[in-house]
Amino acid sequence: MVVEPESLCWMTGRMVTARDGATWAEEFARLPALEAVVRDDGTGLGKGVKLERARRRAANLPDLDDSLDVFHTLREGGRALRKARGAAARALDRADAAQKGLDRRGRRGQSRQGHGTATHRLWQQAERLWDQAAAAETAWERARSAFEFFTPDGHLNGRAHAEAVVAAALPHLSGAAWAKTRRLLLRRESFTFLDQARQRLTALGLAPDVLAALLDLEGLRRQPWRLSASTRAWALVRTVQLTKGCPDWREESRRVRAVLRGVWRASSLVECVNSVARMQQGRHRKMGRVLQKLDGPDPVAVSSEVASVWLSLTGGLHGDPPWTTSHASVA
Repeated sequence: MVVEPESLCWMTGRMVTARDGATWAEEFARLPALEAVVRDDGTGLGKGVKLERARRRAANLPDLDDSLDVFHTLREGGRALRKARGAAARALDRADAAQKGLDRRGRRGQSRQGHGTATHRLWQQAERLWDQAAAAETAWERARSAFEFFTPDGHLNGRAHAEAVVAAALPHLSGAAWAKTRRLLLRRESFTFLDQARQRLTALGLAPDVLAALLDLEGLRRQPWRLSASTRAWALVRTVQLTKGCPDWREESRRVRAVLRGVWRASSLVECVNSVARMQQGRHRKMGRVLQKLDGPDPVAVSSEVASVWLSLTGGLHGDPPWTTSHASVA
């Protein structure tokens, strides 16, 4: 399933015999004007992207930006953190239960010999797991900040900084529960969106000092928790600088904001469309190439938008979209 995120256009959704790399490469080949892909870590999908990129290099065509979906990485990290907290809580419950049993023996005048050592061992284990969970929570919060456009102190994020933050957090994200999260954090594709943001901001052609001031204001707008008397005064100084150096800075600010908005970090839209498709499949058991009816806007009303997006992505090389007007669906 392929969805164009800006227009919410469902480009491809069909039944196939195998979701392997060759099948996905065939789909990508139908979109020669495609510039970037945001995807999950599926094996077949990843192989398809590699095949398409290799085909483009062999034909001296523009490369394809490959980005891993931030949503799946954050979800896996949240799951691992919940497991770590759960293990610490269960260890604490076991230690508390053993301590109550030991105290009960003392109140009854029974010997506690041989029981204190086991209880002490349980408390040590609980404290160790609790400390590990606390360290993992702190490290995970730092790692999460690597997937934002702006660092916690308001500067534009970049690949080098994000990878350094992840490298510092990884020693505290240990154990089997964190294995998948660690693997995703170490993938180069996880931070492709940061490269895209910097490249597109540079392409605006703004003076470096103007761009820096605009990014400072945009970072503060996106991080309202940093607002204080000092940051408000600092923002005022930046505004005065922009007013003197760039009279149309408000329009340039909108351009900067549009660039950041156009850098997609998650393929959650595909998950939304996929969930609707699965519900439809659950009711009817069988699905054709394209769903005849889908919950959402009137297919006829959005048919022109679907057609224009299809032609913009394919470069007009394949004629009409692979559906009739009555079959066009947008979610």
